Amino acid sequence: MPRSCVHIQENLEDDVIKETLKSGVDLRQYSRQIEKELKEVENASIQDYIQESQNIASLHNQITACDEILERMEQMLKLFQSDLGSISNEILTLQQQSVSMNIRLKNRQAIRGELSQFVDDMIVQESLIQHILECTVTDKAFLEDLQSLDHKIAFVKEQSFKDAKCCQDVKDVLEKLKVKAISKIREYLLQKIYSFRKPMTNYQVPQNALLKYKFFYQFLMTHERDIAREVREEYLDTMSKILFSYFKMYTSRLMKLQFEEVADRDDLMGVEDTAKRNILSENIFVFSMLVKTDPYLLLSSSLIF
Repeated sequence: MPRSCVHIQENLEDDVIKETLKSGVDLRQYSRQIEKELKEVENASIQDYIQESQNIASLHNQITACDEILERMEQMLKLFQSDLGSISNEILTLQQQSVSMNIRLKNRQAIRGELSQFVDDMIVQESLIQHILECTVTDKAFLEDLQSLDHKIAFVKEQSFKDAKCCQDVKDVLEKLKVKAISKIREYLLQKIYSFRKPMTNYQVPQNALLKYKFFYQFLMTHERDIAREVREEYLDTMSKILFSYFKMYTSRLMKLQFEEVADRDDLMGVEDTAKRNILSENIFVFSMLVKTDPYLLLSSSLIF
């Protein structure tokens, strides 16, 4: 069956057409009426479009703007998706860095104590320099900082053998402080030794003072043996002369006792021949008992027979 016939058959089956055919209306007249109504509807529709043209144009602009916004959102979403991928990689990188930093932190904590001690031993504090240069040797601060200086010099010397670069920064300062300390110690020790030579001096007092500052001599022996030898020889020379004078006085007093006149058999009072020997032995016995009681009486200038 031709396609046109099929189309006509479909139109005849339409309910409106069936109703029109049954009513006996003239189809031509009905067709013209339909065309007129369609024309009116078309004109009315055109008028509606004309009246709504501004709204339609505004709607068109809004649709265009929405399309642009949606396009930008699409680009943003694509960029966000790309950023999410980058963030995921960054999270993995940060996790690896966190593990690495944790390991480094543990390593730093492990060496923190040793490194802190190394810095403390290496650095020369301002207070140490001030005390060595300005304080007298009898000050407690000088003695404490002198011990610290001795430790630092030994530590820097030890580290210099290991090629530690930081030793060069403090080596000159420590050397100057050592020279200054040695000069002050030498002057003090020699002054104390020379004070022994004053007449009627109780040398035990300065000896006790020297014993209190025995670290001075240890410092000299460690860092300047020539000056330590000089101080030692001065002390030995001074003490040998003092002891020699005391023993010389002691022997002269003994000689006087030995040759002192005593009673013999020709005197009025009867005395045995052993009187001289007994008198001398009694004096020696008395003197030996005194020495056992207080050995320093032997060297005291106040001992008189």
